[in-house]
Amino acid sequence: MLPGLLYSSSNRERPHGDESKLLKGCGSCHVGHGKFNTAMLPERKEAFCFRCHGHPENVENTRRKGDLARSSKSADIQREFEKPYHHPIEKINIHRYGEILPEVDPSMPRHAECGDCHHHHLVLSENKMTGIRGTDRQRAKVSVTSEYELCFNCHAYSANLPPDQTGKAELFSISNASFHPVLSTGKNHEVPSLMQPLTASSRIKCTDCHNNDDPVGPKGPHGSTYKHLLSKNFSESDGSENPFQYELCYSCHKRNSILMNESFPYHDLHITIVGTSCKTCHNPHGSAHNLHLIDFDYSSVRPSKDGKLSYISLGPKAGQCYLNCHDRDHNPEMYPKGVQKPVDQSITTKKKK
Repeated sequence: MLPGLLYSSSNRERPHGDESKLLKGCGSCHVGHGKFNTAMLPERKEAFCFRCHGHPENVENTRRKGDLARSSKSADIQREFEKPYHHPIEKINIHRYGEILPEVDPSMPRHAECGDCHHHHLVLSENKMTGIRGTDRQRAKVSVTSEYELCFNCHAYSANLPPDQTGKAELFSISNASFHPVLSTGKNHEVPSLMQPLTASSRIKCTDCHNNDDPVGPKGPHGSTYKHLLSKNFSESDGSENPFQYELCYSCHKRNSILMNESFPYHDLHITIVGTSCKTCHNPHGSAHNLHLIDFDYSSVRPSKDGKLSYISLGPKAGQCYLNCHDRDHNPEMYPKGVQKPVDQSITTKKKK
């Protein structure tokens, strides 16, 4: 972007184009001869942003140099990247100028830079994604209008996704049997546990779950004390049920409703008495084949004694499971008790003799 356009009167609302905040204009950031592989910056890009968006002592030093106005406010984003889980901006000398996202090289290490999510010239206070190109659910490059389009740049179609991860576009696909309503409203029209103002027709964003764990800190998935950059605790391992164990889930789903079995007659049995994690049965992004986000965690769930591993819906609040979990064989387990068993449609695989 040309400096003349950046500093035109129509763009003064852009923080990096406001000379009342950046007192030296372009010179507040750029120098005549800068660090190699930067846009004439005085230091590496992964550290440079923290001059104004870092620890208070860094910001104060920038003010003393006359680059940043005393009246300008700045959140300490640097502190977020020092948390145990964060976007990996510390991986230097990997980012390539003009690199293509989603990543097309499977051997390229996973990395991130501030500029992958924020356009340094065009960013707006009310819209931190302005000016960034994203990837939509058809894999087309678009100007970001929905948050997920930014996330899909790295978490959907990248050739270097971690081997234990599935692209989020695949999990959120509206052709799936069920999904959390990120790309579209959900398919389940009866969700009694939802907390107001959420309804079955609501949409949610990636940052409703992946965000700063400090509710009074700067917003955004920069860093968190919780795994997967979650804003609240979610235990993937078995344990005694309590409000903190599944704090993330209970942000949208009423705990009392879950424990009173309003949506599934054996919720309380599974998570309170047996102590199994929500993750054992549910994929929090989506399920290609099953309703209700049911997608069994194979580290805990095994085939039944007849070699079957499946969930079959029998209508509202009714179904059957073929599996073995916590040394309990479901072959099948029917709910509610006494529901009519359907004719075997050979949708499961029987154990070979």
